[in-house]
Amino acid sequence: MNINASLPVRILKEYRKMSMRKFRKKEGKMLLEGGQLLREALSAGIEPESLLYTSQFAVKPGSEALLAGIGKTRAFMVDASTFAVIAQTETPQGVAAIARIPKSPKNMLSQNQGFFLILDRIQDPGNLGTIIRTAAAGDVNGIILLHGTADPYSPKVLRASMGGVFYIPIICEADLPDWYETMKRQGIQLIAADPKGNMPYYNVDFNRSSAVIIGNESRGTDQLLLEKAKINAFIPLKGRLTTLNAAVAAAAFILENQRQKDFTLLVQDTE
Repeated sequence: MNINASLPVRILKEYRKMSMRKFRKKEGKMLLEGGQLLREALSAGIEPESLLYTSQFAVKPGSEALLAGIGKTRAFMVDASTFAVIAQTETPQGVAAIARIPKSPKNMLSQNQGFFLILDRIQDPGNLGTIIRTAAAGDVNGIILLHGTADPYSPKVLRASMGGVFYIPIICEADLPDWYETMKRQGIQLIAADPKGNMPYYNVDFNRSSAVIIGNESRGTDQLLLEKAKINAFIPLKGRLTTLNAAVAAAAFILENQRQKDFTLLVQDTE
């Protein structure tokens, strides 16, 4: 760790601007605030460009090992009032870093027997972060975020994902027509999550390469996408409400995909 005595004004300004999506996109950087998020980033091989921490954080259990593990990153100890200026949380933990956003993979859809999510205008940071967290924990090969979806590298989404964003390929601000043609060439079946669909989600054959579209929280999946999908699948519900939270719906499809593939492997092992 390269400890610097004084904090340059330009670095403080950069930290403050990290709350703006336009600035993050322009610079290709993200803000990692909090010990847990920083640990996950380091575990995933992400090396921060700079780090700010307070003396209060430095004496917390586990902080010494964390700070020792950031390699050649420039680190600045700042007072609590200075850290509060750049903090994106209501109860700051006293540590934050800036790191490069991982580059979007170009060949994500080339995998055999893959399972992908396509998120259509998911706007709530909590929902998006939860979906990414679940995808990173499940058997998901990548996520495509269509235009109108929240920024996966915003501070709120990063926290909600619990670092899951570091472990799964993500394509941001995609145009479906481009990816739709690629999926057709790769033989990937396109499935739309639709409460008015014509097939229960557990009847979909997820042993085939598949991509599931999860629609906007209030408006659902765009009609054009519903028409392009080969299958419109619904999740049967027995209660009085007829729809699920977007993150919950995504989890149902993720776990069903994993269940089917695990069952297939089990059958093959017993033959």
